[in-house]
Amino acid sequence: MGTNATVKEGQLLLPYPQLDGFSLSEPDNRDSIYHSMQLKVEKRFAAGANVLASYTVAKLIDDTNSEINWLEAAAPSWNDFDVYNRRSFRSLDGFDVPQRLVLGSVLDLPFGRGKKFASNMNGIGNKVIGGWGVNTIITFQKGFPIIIGGCPGPLSNSGIPGVGCSRPTKTGPSSLTSGPLETRLTHWFDTSVFTNGTPGVYNYGNDPRAEPNIRDDGSRNFDFAVFKNTKFGADDRYGLEFRGEFFNGFNHPQFSPPNTSCCTGANFGQVTSQYNLPRLIQFGLRTTF
Repeated sequence: MGTNATVKEGQLLLPYPQLDGFSLSEPDNRDSIYHSMQLKVEKRFAAGANVLASYTVAKLIDDTNSEINWLEAAAPSWNDFDVYNRRSFRSLDGFDVPQRLVLGSVLDLPFGRGKKFASNMNGIGNKVIGGWGVNTIITFQKGFPIIIGGCPGPLSNSGIPGVGCSRPTKTGPSSLTSGPLETRLTHWFDTSVFTNGTPGVYNYGNDPRAEPNIRDDGSRNFDFAVFKNTKFGADDRYGLEFRGEFFNGFNHPQFSPPNTSCCTGANFGQVTSQYNLPRLIQFGLRTTF
């Protein structure tokens, strides 16, 4: 601290006021808690179909924004707030997924020799109508909680030197706006309750690290494939497989998270881009011998 005759009050509030600064070489003081219920149902049909459904209900709570850096030797940069009050960080994790449902299926179409329809067909006719199948993967997932950022309050507003950013100040509860998805893009959540800056000294703002009632757009994705297997040659020694694959088959948009840079910018709370890719179609052909 040198030989200054006076010391700032904020410096005296630090854990080691006699030091101008210090750092941890391997911080290991972060915690996370994960609870989940996982359900899997599988059904196999004699006709050549298989259906698998997986459903998860979960909650992930922690006190750090980083998912892996805090486990490593390098000191992480959390862009967090009062680093001397770790309990104030505790909230939902930015990657918390409360619900996720995945439905997968494989279906061999019942046409061709030995199948339910045209079971006695031989020759070219059997090569044409037999060996067809369909695969599907359907995913429904809730969105991630958003984190209001932008370091709205400069360090000087907190009154304590050299520690984190100030949080926004929230004057009331915030929630997602109602109505059809496309009409909410310019006003994803109620932004009126967030204010820029932290009034008074030694005040970091009262907004939690992650918003418990505000999430970005979730996933509603349909992938499917159509395939055709054909055997030919002596004893069906040779094979030919054709596949047509459709990712995001219904071309359903998943929107990016809203702008969360608090608090007065024109784009605050607006969704301005699409997160997923448009429909993607690809074809493949494989031979075996």
